[in-house]
Amino acid sequence: MEQISPTDADVKLAAKAVDATLEGQLREMYGRVAYTHKTHEKMADRYVARYKCIKTAEIVFSAASSGSLLFAVFGDSSTATIIGAVLSTVLLWLTLYFKEASLGEYAQKHTEVASKLWAIREALLSLLTDMQDGRDAVSIRTERDKLNATLADVYRSAPRTDSVAYAAAQQALKQQEELFFSESELDHLLPSKLRKSHPNTES
Repeated sequence: MEQISPTDADVKLAAKAVDATLEGQLREMYGRVAYTHKTHEKMADRYVARYKCIKTAEIVFSAASSGSLLFAVFGDSSTATIIGAVLSTVLLWLTLYFKEASLGEYAQKHTEVASKLWAIREALLSLLTDMQDGRDAVSIRTERDKLNATLADVYRSAPRTDSVAYAAAQQALKQQEELFFSESELDHLLPSKLRKSHPNTES
């Protein structure tokens, strides 16, 4: 039986199909990493905001407690003592909560994970760009496998996120487009020789 060998057109068509599948997977990876990166950023922002809020409340209650004690010395001692006791109790509760919550530590953990994911996201973007420029699929798959292994390590040690942070990340990426710049914004950030509009204009 005569064996039919594939034509050059068939080989090119098969290669394009493989490239399209690989590109689709890289795009999916990029999207998931981008969302996870932004979610951890939003979690870190929330912990930092809560940290600042509690520290401000501690200062306010500490000042009010000290003021009530001074008022107890120079004014109505019974009323001021009761107010001072209440304020001191609230301040103690805030201090204990702040100590147990470890807000600064959680914020730092989410920031570290976001930093690692940012690097992986940029590496995936570079792979997609290289693929458009004709880089061979074999080397791209090798880099993809390395990134998958790195992602597994990052996810394994990452702290948990919640739906509130995910919703904030979704809004930031879809509506506010925090990952992207307009041409005019990029022109303002880049040196004059790299600008697309008015290349000879110094800012």
